[in-house]
Amino acid sequence: MSDPSRIVREFCDLMAKRDPELLRPFLAEDALYQNTGMPASTGAAAVLENLAGQFAAFPDSYEYKTINLAVDGDVVLTERLDMIRTPDGVRGVPVMGAFVVRDGVITRWTDYWDTGLPAKMMTGEDTSVLVPAAY
Repeated sequence: MSDPSRIVREFCDLMAKRDPELLRPFLAEDALYQNTGMPASTGAAAVLENLAGQFAAFPDSYEYKTINLAVDGDVVLTERLDMIRTPDGVRGVPVMGAFVVRDGVITRWTDYWDTGLPAKMMTGEDTSVLVPAAY
């Protein structure tokens, strides 16, 4: 694996399988993952543990749908919808992700999103005006 865009796209596509071990080969041993506004997970094991918790929180649906992807050297930016099951069905949380890929593995991953939006979705609140219309 050496093409940063392919690595990130495959990594994001594998989220639908909800199996942290399938993601391990994509992560550097010292990888850093952070959702802004939350503590970072450092090291592949901690990142995978974090993801396992996310998969458990949304056991019926968890998938990343990549809308746009941009690459500058070893940096890959993704505009995504992270799909979760809510009382109104499967809905997408808009997320911007920044990945750094070095030596064929993800060394840093930061996601930027409205951390309050999923809670609103889970209570059944109408969030249609909070999500870009193009989605």
